[in-house]
Amino acid sequence: MILIPQPSMALNAADVPGAHYRMWNSWVVPGTDSADHIIGWTSRVADTAADRYLRAVILHCHGFYGRDSFGRLVGGFGLKMGRGIRRADTSRFTRLKGKVRAIIITACGAARIAEPRTKFDGDGNLFCQEIAQASGAYVFAGTTQQIGDRYLPFGHIDDWEGLVVGYSPRGEMIFSRDYGRGLIEGLRWGYD
Repeated sequence: MILIPQPSMALNAADVPGAHYRMWNSWVVPGTDSADHIIGWTSRVADTAADRYLRAVILHCHGFYGRDSFGRLVGGFGLKMGRGIRRADTSRFTRLKGKVRAIIITACGAARIAEPRTKFDGDGNLFCQEIAQASGAYVFAGTTQQIGDRYLPFGHIDDWEGLVVGYSPRGEMIFSRDYGRGLIEGLRWGYD
């Protein structure tokens, strides 16, 4: 488990596996909400926080997967929250500028590069980089499948699996760490 400083906001997609995260403000995002409404509501919640500032916004949902040039199903195609948050929506995050310290994306494969340097969906690296630049916040996301716990105490999120990357508010990659895939591989292939 990872402890998140408060006040923070958890945005939980209704269909996310595992526990819904519980923070100072927690919201189950309806599947009908647009990216604009999701980000706008987050901005309004930030305005009610101490110092009008959230320490973290956690986007807890599935990641969109698509096919790379080899036909493999991979991440990096956006977030399955509401009607979806995709590369075309990253500029909307400017509404969070000066209101959020970090955006933590727990969706599977959110930062994965399926199609390098594409101007459309498929480059999760550019997706996360653009969110960081638009919001002025640090952004952290995984490149692989994530596993959700069934229960987490208030103020905590799941541990990371696989490669996790982080971006500065200027969009520069400042963090890269491989947390291993032992749990996932063990579940698939056994532990002996």
